[in-house]
Amino acid sequence: MTFVLGLGVGCLMQPSMLITMNSAEPRDMGAASGTTTLLRTVGGSLGVAVLGSVYASRMSAELTDRLGSDGAHLTGGSVTPALLRDLPASAQDAVRTAVTGGLHGVALGTAALCAVTFAAAWLIREVPLRTKAS
Repeated sequence: MTFVLGLGVGCLMQPSMLITMNSAEPRDMGAASGTTTLLRTVGGSLGVAVLGSVYASRMSAELTDRLGSDGAHLTGGSVTPALLRDLPASAQDAVRTAVTGGLHGVALGTAALCAVTFAAAWLIREVPLRTKAS
């Protein structure tokens, strides 16, 4: 999954910069590339924040469903490998299921974002590349 996501992002970064640089006037190329980099950074930060909250909420909900109110103390990053080994088998299984459920939510969210990005890419109008600096 990480390889596919990295491949997709890598294939998206250079064409978006090329489109930006080809569309900008020569005097505005620095501002255009800086804006592209800023938007990529902000988008990545927001994506990590949103998908991180999806992960945390799904994990917390799964732990609460499986362990009741006792599962509440296992959320918020308090579960370490040492603590997990000391838990009863049923609690260990609940934590494993909760982690898997959280990652499933992240995978679905990532797939939805990829689909939106793919659809938006079809809306980019085709502009021939420049052959000389203007």
